[in-house]
Amino acid sequence: MVNTARVDRLREKMKEARIDALVCRLPENVVYITDYWPHHGFSVAVLPKDGKPLLFLPEIEEDYVQPDWADYSLFGWGLLKDGDLYDNYRRLLTEARTKLGLAGATIGVEQSFEVSGPTYRAAEPVVPAAPWAALLNSVFTDQKLVDAAGLIQSTRAIKGQYELDNLRRANEIAEMGMNAFLEQLQPGLTEVEVGALIEYTIRAKGPGHKGARLVRASAEVGAGPVGSTKGTLLVPSTTYTIQAGDIVMVELATVVDGYWSDLTYVAVAGEPTARQREVYNTVLAAQQAAAAKMCAGAAFTDPDTAARKVLDDAGLGQYFVHITGHGVGWRYHEFIPFLMPGIAGTLEAGMVSSVEPGVYIPDFGGIRIEDNVAVGADGPIFLSTPRPAW
Repeated sequence: MVNTARVDRLREKMKEARIDALVCRLPENVVYITDYWPHHGFSVAVLPKDGKPLLFLPEIEEDYVQPDWADYSLFGWGLLKDGDLYDNYRRLLTEARTKLGLAGATIGVEQSFEVSGPTYRAAEPVVPAAPWAALLNSVFTDQKLVDAAGLIQSTRAIKGQYELDNLRRANEIAEMGMNAFLEQLQPGLTEVEVGALIEYTIRAKGPGHKGARLVRASAEVGAGPVGSTKGTLLVPSTTYTIQAGDIVMVELATVVDGYWSDLTYVAVAGEPTARQREVYNTVLAAQQAAAAKMCAGAAFTDPDTAARKVLDDAGLGQYFVHITGHGVGWRYHEFIPFLMPGIAGTLEAGMVSSVEPGVYIPDFGGIRIEDNVAVGADGPIFLSTPRPAW
């Protein structure tokens, strides 16, 4: 299934900005334009103002490209026979320049980025930098190169049904790991063991689910009255041994074929105390109040305000020290929307955000509940499974 709607939206933005073509190497933008998630990070997508996108990719990755989405060309990479990578880039981009008739054109490129979603080969991310910029300048000598990173990011903020279906699938796979956590958590496990269990379950069971092929996950676990309060930020799991009665918080990033899920689950190793239940259920009420404000026309601040009111009324507001949510889609953390105090912006149908209020109480522990929620025309659309009360 080719989703032309998102490419059409991007082309409308290009037209407004008087950009004739985009040349993209960031994996998140290659996925956006071609629905193919690069393995190594050497792929290039070219989107002209008319016609199918062009895609250049290493020949070893051909099995993962979708010809209905893009006209693709292969190049060798990594073997002695393949020659210099940048010579291949130069040849392919020069051919594209001629084929697309880009004499005197304005070309949008990725310049202003400092955060990028990884490739499948996350152990060694490849980021386009000075050599890539120099190559573009040498190939497009009579063209004007302009920064289109912001334009692409703002367009990506609106997801259609195809994107929502893929994000829901990513959440379903993420929940396989979270369900294993809930079922197998017990005193005596270490934080790193719990994280490994979650990641193993996702990597083992995720591929094949509704056609999923490339699946990655990263689980960070914080346990106990100290470890769980560190969940205000993304801190690594440790060798701390979980004790009976400990609060255990899991922050989980999952990516499925280039589409991301961002979830946080909390459980207790054993039976929750009355106070643990009370705090958890209050945070859940705050999260549900925030999610209810994920409506077209609401301000970016509205979900955050709703969550803070619930926590303030319960005497827990001082412990809620971070934002209520951020965009999710072709990256673990996208910048549109941000759900936080003092930010300008209006929620639009198709935006997707985490909704994740949390409290971090000294000598007690941290509790955060995070789901991924889309803005629907008639109200919020949960892409993950809302948690029950304790």
